[in-house]
Amino acid sequence: MQINTYPLDLPHFEATLAHKMRAFGSQVDRTIVTVDVRPPQSGRYKGDPKANRYMQSLETFRALYPVLESQYDNLSFHEVDYSAAEKRVVSDYFLGSEEMPDKAWDGGPFYCYFQGILEADSDYVLHMDADMLYGGMSQTWVDEAIALLQERDDLLFASPLPGPPHPGGLKGKHDGADHAFDEDEVDGRVAYRFHFVSTRIFLMDMKRFKERVGTLDLDTPRLSYRLRGLLLGNPIKALSAEQVLSLTLQKHGLGNMCFAGAGDGLYSLHPPFHYPAFHAALPGLIDRVERGDIPDGQRGDYDINDSLFDFSEMRQNHARHKRVTRRLMDFVTYWSARLKAS
Repeated sequence: MQINTYPLDLPHFEATLAHKMRAFGSQVDRTIVTVDVRPPQSGRYKGDPKANRYMQSLETFRALYPVLESQYDNLSFHEVDYSAAEKRVVSDYFLGSEEMPDKAWDGGPFYCYFQGILEADSDYVLHMDADMLYGGMSQTWVDEAIALLQERDDLLFASPLPGPPHPGGLKGKHDGADHAFDEDEVDGRVAYRFHFVSTRIFLMDMKRFKERVGTLDLDTPRLSYRLRGLLLGNPIKALSAEQVLSLTLQKHGLGNMCFAGAGDGLYSLHPPFHYPAFHAALPGLIDRVERGDIPDGQRGDYDINDSLFDFSEMRQNHARHKRVTRRLMDFVTYWSARLKAS
């Protein structure tokens, strides 16, 4: 299991790591936590304009490494290696001769995903983001997913069901999104073969990647993305890692099978917002998810919604005009620093 995280995940990390170890610890050979130590300059992934909170959180995080490694078997922390030599190794494996950028056009994580996956050094890599939650708690899902990838040569990825199962199928943002997936079947139960993959959670067949794909293409972001990236001081070479991997599936006719598996199965849940009230409620929320105490309104939806936790306060803070204001502040901060440096 390979978990991507960064210092600003600190408020929830211990609770979500313990949850992941209960869900997957007995199903995997080892667990690598990949910590991105390079803060983005702008966008929704940054900490604050001077990166003070980011670096302070990193020092606190580093103090946790030995504590958590002593608590769990076969757990290790690895900070993302941005050295020129390691970047060449990662670039050669995933891109061939092209150099991999540190960040995506929007300042989001990019290189850290691929460096972590490669460092896992396994034929099958179970990758996930640090904040993901899981219900069903099947202890056989990983073995079933590997068997499925071995059986179906039209798949590059397998993933848990996106959201708790609903008799009417997928809901939330997937409701009616017929372009994104085809309904399928795994061991007699409904499954969904997606033409997309989320970097939040997947099991990847590394041998099939090299045999069927070889290397990834870095499709140039569209002009509006490149302009925004330039204005905010981000690299403009790559779309998000998720988009790059999804376009790869489509180009090569491969898929990502989302399925629950045997028994109570396994499904994923994604928290759309992070803030103190949510982090305070997280231990109780994790307990509910693990016990299967899920309201009907949450079923079929992969994002935690208000039926399970009330995010209305945070949604108001993420209103469009406030997001635009934050981007303008990012722009002013970045170019003020550039002008001072010159």
